[in-house]
Amino acid sequence: MKNNDLAMLGSSLILGISFIIGCLIISSERAESSDKAVQAAVAQTQIEAEAQSELQVKIKSEGKEVLNIQEAAQLLGLEEDQIINIIKAENAILSNNGIFTGHRLPFFKVDNEFKFSRAEMMAWVHAVTELNRIYRADKIIK
Repeated sequence: MKNNDLAMLGSSLILGISFIIGCLIISSERAESSDKAVQAAVAQTQIEAEAQSELQVKIKSEGKEVLNIQEAAQLLGLEEDQIINIIKAENAILSNNGIFTGHRLPFFKVDNEFKFSRAEMMAWVHAVTELNRIYRADKIIK
């Protein structure tokens, strides 16, 4: 009888420990999946915020004749760095050769801030498209 009670106590103890370990494993898996869901939600929120910001810039710039560099980049579908590289490429040819044939990207600066005329930018796009001009980094290939 004593051996039977001892066996029953040992079995209960092993069963209890197994139950606790199983619960810990399940709660750990749920916590990991919950963290992944939170990270995915944060990433989606950031994407939506960026899209909203771009939309606001586009809406702001639609009625404007004079654009800042961010709005000009948005209008052309480029990055701000690409606009700067185009300006550098055109200025490099002008400083090296003393002459630049064709249309240059139209801009002016106010307190070190680039400004662009919407109408002149569109005329520039048409002109460089006709010439099939190729810009690569801060160089003009063609």
